[in-house]
Amino acid sequence: MKVHATNEKLQAFLKENPVNGITIVDDPFRCTYLISGRYNKKNYNQNLKGVIIPYTSHNGVDIDDLISDNLMLFITPTRSKYVAEKAIALMFALLGNVITYHELLKEGNWSSRNSDSRIPWVSVEGLSIGLFGYGRIGRKIHNMIKGFDCEFYTIEREKEYPSDIILVKNLTNLVQCSDIIIISSPLNQTTESLFDKQLLSRMKNKFLINVGRGKIIEEESLYDALKNNKLKGYASDVWYNYPQGKEVMLPSTYPIHKFDNVVMSNHSGGFTTKTNEEVNQDILKTLKKLKEENFEDKLNLKNLQ
Repeated sequence: MKVHATNEKLQAFLKENPVNGITIVDDPFRCTYLISGRYNKKNYNQNLKGVIIPYTSHNGVDIDDLISDNLMLFITPTRSKYVAEKAIALMFALLGNVITYHELLKEGNWSSRNSDSRIPWVSVEGLSIGLFGYGRIGRKIHNMIKGFDCEFYTIEREKEYPSDIILVKNLTNLVQCSDIIIISSPLNQTTESLFDKQLLSRMKNKFLINVGRGKIIEEESLYDALKNNKLKGYASDVWYNYPQGKEVMLPSTYPIHKFDNVVMSNHSGGFTTKTNEEVNQDILKTLKKLKEENFEDKLNLKNLQ
């Protein structure tokens, strides 16, 4: 079995930790398994059997090309729990006015502490939370915040759900039922720009958290909703503009960063002090399983959540 990782550090790790029967090759067109966050027809070779993604999302993979090339897809689950934790951190920072309090207190401003105009924060306790995306990340978010006596909603799909999840028929229903909407779904043709001007106009006094992908929300519509107080608050780890190197770059074409009710993170949800080592070990486990007899026949593209 021949393997190639497009990430240089992962490729080096695999070479430093050899497994009997697995050869790490430098030429991606000689491998039987490609470890990469991207795939399309250009990456195909006649020996290729599958693609292993060392990240959380598969939006860099052309699923149609993968299917037409009769390839399997494997996604490393390690980062999902950390992305879920980041979503919760963003939620608490946003509702808790953490950034606002911090910036004011740096100037000695106690947010009118000793007056009737004191600035409060919003407790998550007892609120309704809509989970747009109930795969690995959505399930982890749900489990992490159960103790706050919240009601949880998600859109009904063909899968099993815990008894404390309330199922709704569509996204409009999800927004109507929820005080907080957390996006953790992948970006694809069905989710791109799904949160548009019309949907955002229904979110008065609601909070929106995004750890899926920036483009799931229409950029200009998001700015307008914040500017015109259609959203009570927005927190996100995913954006529209990304630097290609070390250049300074704002995350949106619009001045979303100037709003006091916005909390921003630099797409670091899956990047913790211990993530890379855990991902490396998971990749090794996956490769070892792929060596098992008939293992490949038992896997298919249903593992895409």
